[in-house]
Amino acid sequence: MSVLSKPWRHVWASNPKLLFSAQFCNKKPSHKLIDIINTILSQHAEAIKTFLMNVSSIPSSHHSAIDQWTFLLSKNGLKHLTLQNLDDVRYKLPSCMCVVELECLDLDNCIFRPPCNFKGFPKLKLLSLCQVILQLDTATSFLRMPNFRLLHFTTCRPLHHSKIYVPKLWRLSFSITGTWTLNLGHFFGCQNLKIVILASKINQDKVMNLTNFLSCSPKVCELFLYGCYLKSFASDTGEERFPTCLRSLRVLCSYNFDFDDNDQIFCILRILTNNPNLKDLLFKSVLKMKGGVEDNVNRSAYSTQRLTKLQKLKIEAFHGLRAELLFVRFVLASAPLLLKTILCVDESVHESEYLKISEELMGFPRASPKLEIKCEPPKKAK
Repeated sequence: MSVLSKPWRHVWASNPKLLFSAQFCNKKPSHKLIDIINTILSQHAEAIKTFLMNVSSIPSSHHSAIDQWTFLLSKNGLKHLTLQNLDDVRYKLPSCMCVVELECLDLDNCIFRPPCNFKGFPKLKLLSLCQVILQLDTATSFLRMPNFRLLHFTTCRPLHHSKIYVPKLWRLSFSITGTWTLNLGHFFGCQNLKIVILASKINQDKVMNLTNFLSCSPKVCELFLYGCYLKSFASDTGEERFPTCLRSLRVLCSYNFDFDDNDQIFCILRILTNNPNLKDLLFKSVLKMKGGVEDNVNRSAYSTQRLTKLQKLKIEAFHGLRAELLFVRFVLASAPLLLKTILCVDESVHESEYLKISEELMGFPRASPKLEIKCEPPKKAK
């Protein structure tokens, strides 16, 4: 820029976005990286609206440098803050960030401990926390997030001692790997919530307040649940029952769904019965089942069901076992508006078995005259 035009020499100093990626940071020694960023921040002339940095290459003994940067950013109109950290030692976010009018906060492998008088981010729209330790004071009993739109927790515990008011929240996502029980009773005022994603890599015994949470969110149109969460709706007499008020529900996706689990099957059928406007039914990462499961499936559960609005069925990792085929047969015979059925056969299925599965599927009765069945062959590892 200096060679082409002198007026462009200092254009970078007014750029509202500063992005220091892992590719940039990892190529330099930590002391040199700190000097470079100090120079850039000290010479920057305009407000910095967006700041992204991978702090993994900065050792914990030099985290004070990051504290200084965040302090300068807090005084310079910061709106979007992203801190990525792959180091074993978590970075502790300084309390000065709690008074910044942030609109987007994305933290990875950090510690977030706001002061006891913290009442929430009034302008925050997006919060993404991955492996973040939240250290909230017990006095912080009410958090007001009036402009929240997106909330995403990954492998970190949510806010346990607080009530969170989020009237504009439209997407909520939890990805859990620990052994703790998910409790959604902390969130209220979620009348505009449209997308809910609950993922878990281990079995959860129960989901506290999921029924009440969904009942207070009548606009939910897309629901993504791991199979273990469906079990919380298995009993009609239990505390958790799938709400009947989700008239806006259009897409239901279940991860790690086990067709050999009667509780999960019954829950899916109950959801289909109570939500007549459901259009897309998707199953992902279907667990591989053992042979002989046909006798374990209660066939009477399918007899009285009618899927009046369903238009699409997709099952990934399809093995063609009796429990799976029984469910597919039921859907094809009970959905008069079904347009497409996609079965992605698992890579462990032999080609000869795939041909048998395809042949059997073609013989199933169909309620929809416009139905297209696509049985995708197994993708072999290269």
